[in-house]
Amino acid sequence: MNKRPQQLSAELSENNSTSKRRKMDGQNRLVRLGFPSISTNFGDFPLDIAAEIGCEAIKEFLKLHREFDFNLILTEQDSKVLNVFELKWKEIKDDLEDFKFQTKNGNLLRLKNDLGIECRFIVVETTWRMKLGTNKLSKQIFDVLGSKLHEELKRLYPNPGVVGEAYPVKIPKDSDLHINEGIEQIIFLVSPNMNTSRPDPVSLEKAKELLRKTYNSMLNAFWELKNGQEYRPIATKRDESQKVSAFDILMKSASKPSPKISPESSRRTSKVGSGEWNNVLLPYCQKPEAFPKSEVYYYDNEFVIIFDKYPKAKKHLLVIPRKQIDNIGELKKQDLELVRALKEKGQWVIKKMKHENPKLLFRMGFHAVPSLRQLHMHVISQDFISPSLKNKKHWNSFTTEFFIDVEGIERILEEQGEVKFNKTYYEDLLKSPLKCHLCDAKSIKFIPDLKKHLEEHWNES
Repeated sequence: MNKRPQQLSAELSENNSTSKRRKMDGQNRLVRLGFPSISTNFGDFPLDIAAEIGCEAIKEFLKLHREFDFNLILTEQDSKVLNVFELKWKEIKDDLEDFKFQTKNGNLLRLKNDLGIECRFIVVETTWRMKLGTNKLSKQIFDVLGSKLHEELKRLYPNPGVVGEAYPVKIPKDSDLHINEGIEQIIFLVSPNMNTSRPDPVSLEKAKELLRKTYNSMLNAFWELKNGQEYRPIATKRDESQKVSAFDILMKSASKPSPKISPESSRRTSKVGSGEWNNVLLPYCQKPEAFPKSEVYYYDNEFVIIFDKYPKAKKHLLVIPRKQIDNIGELKKQDLELVRALKEKGQWVIKKMKHENPKLLFRMGFHAVPSLRQLHMHVISQDFISPSLKNKKHWNSFTTEFFIDVEGIERILEEQGEVKFNKTYYEDLLKSPLKCHLCDAKSIKFIPDLKKHLEEHWNES
């Protein structure tokens, strides 16, 4: 897997000349992420299982962003770790280009100095206490950057971290790491721990679940940072029993009526802004201007359109009325105009998305039993190619009767005057066997097989 600089340079030159779709960063440098083997060093995670989970996550990520040029570099000073990852990657990589994921024997903080490889982003493991010095690499960073980085880490993330989440921090431009190594940001990962001599060890099954989440968080953070966007950790926690969302500050303000939402328009009887996870859409309705363009696609006085935080397809957006309505169960016949306006906004989004990629097909609709408060309509492309599509529930929520097209809601309101569903019936649909929505394939039993099948449809379309 390791290649000489001349060989890598030749491959890059060839790829750039044969594919106009390749995207390089603004300074015409290949954007690189350097990272260690997660959880195997001081977390006691079994190396072979960790390599399998890590390589699978990397494979999904690379396939999703196949048309872009970037470089993921696993860096360790233990050749055994590198060999295990290399063998596992060779087994599963399919037709992915070799230069996209490489292993290097070296120190993450000296890649440019020792190997001539500049990584703008590097990954360092930490604990939920969010302290530097908890492992060898973290101690080295503390020795180089001192207390300033630790203070910045605590300023950005004052609450304890959540296992599986990523916490990026910019390093000072006058630091040696930036000047000599070209490192711009450090992505701190709160990784799962199986070491019984350390606090909060977890079982192997739980650790496997958390490690998948950790790799996905790392890759998603890299992708957003690489594209000049702000990465927001999904959650932090104040203590072991209470998790709070990244929108805590906005949640507090959500309990106060926004000037753009009159009290008369609100149908809520419950208090808004309690910080509950299912309230995460409310701040977007009340202060859409407070969020970056990477999250809010469009807003006006009546609607806000956001990118789904965990998209289940290449394009997945939510069209939300700023008028406060919990869900489709609160809709009445007099809300037909609102539903039609949602539909019109959705059609506008689809037109713009199809202009970018005519290959995409879309549906607009609602979940029969939504998990989040505040009425929202999904606008989702039908490729369903996304690392966030992870289980049967995700799949069935968009490909069975559980997903109701906006025209269906229109018809129900016209004929019945309200929307009522049998909750048990619709929740049972989420347990349905996996079935392709595009063909009659009947032998799909597992999500990885389904995702491979969907990739084939996409490549053939």
